[in-house]
Amino acid sequence: MCCVVAWRVSWLTILAREAPGASPAAVFTEAERDLLDRSTPKLSQAPSRDLAFYVRAVARLGGYLDRASHPPPGATVIWRGMSRLADLVEGARTSRPPLGTCG
Repeated sequence: MCCVVAWRVSWLTILAREAPGASPAAVFTEAERDLLDRSTPKLSQAPSRDLAFYVRAVARLGGYLDRASHPPPGATVIWRGMSRLADLVEGARTSRPPLGTCG
């Protein structure tokens, strides 16, 4: 499992630098995108929702300050952000009532 997460973080870091305008659906699930939209209200006002937007949102979850003078986010803050995002996804999943239950 750890290797899969490490691969995804490395891939996301490289992809964000090489193709920032790529579709975020190629990297993030619908649930992840929704939670990122809701967890970063300041960024949610941005006009474009490309891959760069969501990578910055993940990096901000990992502690990236997103200042104009800072370099693009690296693997460490993306790793931390992906870890927090996984917790958010799991929390959202467990907070929903199970399907098929009766009143």
